[in-house]
Amino acid sequence: MSKKIGWIGLGHMGLPMATNLFNAGYDIHVWNRTLDKAKESGLPYKRDLNELVKEKDIIITMLFGSESVNDLYTRILKSGVDLKGKLFIDMTTVHPETARKVAEDLIKKGADFLEAPVLGSVIPAKKGILTIVVSGDQDKFDQNRDIFEVLGKEIFYMGDYGIASTMKLINNTVLGSFMAVLSEAFAFAKKVGIDPELALSVLENGAGRSLVLEAKKEKLLKEDYSTHFSVGLIHKDLTYAIDIAHKNRYPLFLTSVTRELFNSAKAYGLEDEDFCSVLEIFKKLSNYTD
Repeated sequence: MSKKIGWIGLGHMGLPMATNLFNAGYDIHVWNRTLDKAKESGLPYKRDLNELVKEKDIIITMLFGSESVNDLYTRILKSGVDLKGKLFIDMTTVHPETARKVAEDLIKKGADFLEAPVLGSVIPAKKGILTIVVSGDQDKFDQNRDIFEVLGKEIFYMGDYGIASTMKLINNTVLGSFMAVLSEAFAFAKKVGIDPELALSVLENGAGRSLVLEAKKEKLLKEDYSTHFSVGLIHKDLTYAIDIAHKNRYPLFLTSVTRELFNSAKAYGLEDEDFCSVLEIFKKLSNYTD
């Protein structure tokens, strides 16, 4: 592969995605704010961020949210490295205004930018079957579709900056609400004495049939909250979505309630646990103990 890629961000999603590109034969080096994560990744890494940006033609970022993206791109923009002709791809779930601002700032420096948040969590990231929504220059997208095809199974070009991030957030209003209602139903079934495994088997063949239940069935049964997608991340995404809705005078009734359930999970100390741990809130509200 002739494309030289720099990957920034080695969290739960970033590491398997970068690994897939490395395994596909791309010339890739990674950088992470915490150097130990880069060392432990098993991937070629750079100690210095500026060196990574200077040497690579394509820089891909996969961070936590708008604040971390703003901080990282501000650092790059002020680094003094010549960015002309480089392509930056941000795959973080951010507020659409963040994506627009980063695009504007990079374009002023002669760089190109694609906004490309992903739908899916750790397992589809490892398998390279994420869904990816992309905004930005269509020619740049077409020229680099090969990168996205390593990382995802379904790839949608969305148009101008901000649209992809908005669509990702709309998707996550459904994701969060599904997880909340499945957890509520599961706790309800257990509370009234229905066998938990039997209850989930009925739900997955009835109204609960979904990718969410498919992914979380075993985790709910075992109350395994090891993180694939954290409470903190879904709460952040729902907060962004509500902000967009307010600006567009659109009421998000269900999303607002769901956001507060995950806010309760944060208050309960579950911020870094998988978002299926919202089950603990329903158990607490119903005074249910196993």
